[in-house]
Amino acid sequence: MATEEVKNMKRIIFRYWLMNIFIGVALFIIYRIVIADTNHEDGNFLEQVLQILDVLLNVTYSFIYLIAIVFCSLTLFLNLIDKIRNNFYLSLLTFLGIPLFCVIFIIINTLTESLLYTGSVTVFRNFLIFSIIYLLCTTLEFLLFRKRINKIVEIRDDYSEKSLPIN
Repeated sequence: MATEEVKNMKRIIFRYWLMNIFIGVALFIIYRIVIADTNHEDGNFLEQVLQILDVLLNVTYSFIYLIAIVFCSLTLFLNLIDKIRNNFYLSLLTFLGIPLFCVIFIIINTLTESLLYTGSVTVFRNFLIFSIIYLLCTTLEFLLFRKRINKIVEIRDDYSEKSLPIN
């Protein structure tokens, strides 16, 4: 029974990992489309060079975004450890810890650098928006995961209570 439960848990976590990767790749593709559809004003040579640099910077951020999403999704496998999976807060950290840290870092970076020096948010705006969307999707994924884990624990507890001998 224990080996069957472990196999079932591996399947569940793998499915949530695949869902997380799918969400991340979909957001990455949408992010790249947003970058490609950004309209730039016609201007002199210097403005065109700055626009090209802006696009290159956004493409770089999109690759950083993809790498961060893959890294964040790998932490879901920590839920294979019973102590982490059975603790709500540790399990929450495996889903939301790194994405939340990244969003806070981007917000602080945006507020301190962009707004203070230029008065506007340009480069980090899309990056921040897509990071927040990923954080919200991961939060929803965590809630679904906890609901499923709680059902499994409930069924296991009911089964173990019924199998106890009556004195």
